[in-house]
Amino acid sequence: MTWTDFREPWHRAEGDSARTFEAEAATEIADGHELHGLDLIAIATCEGCDSVVYGGSDGTFAIVHLSWTTKRETPPSPRTTRLGGFIAAEAAMDQHEH
Repeated sequence: MTWTDFREPWHRAEGDSARTFEAEAATEIADGHELHGLDLIAIATCEGCDSVVYGGSDGTFAIVHLSWTTKRETPPSPRTTRLGGFIAAEAAMDQHEH
C-alpha cells in the first residue's frame, strides 16, 4: 500500500475534499486536545464513517473521528487514535472498524 493506494473502505483525500477535512479538524480541535497546535494534512477518509487519517506536522499520524459540529469540541473530542509513523498508520487503517 502506498499513500495513493488504499484498501476499502479508505479513499485518498484530495483537492477541495481534503481541505474541507483539514478545516473541520482545525475547527473541532481545541486547546488541550492531543493534536492541538499541529498542522494536519488529510491523507485518507473512511467511506463507512467520519474517520480521517491525518499526517501531523510532528511527523506522526492520527485517525480522527470528526463530529461535524462546525464548532470547538471539548477534549478529548474529537475521538483520536494517535499513531507513530507510516507503518503504524497503515496497520491501523487495515484494522479499522466502524
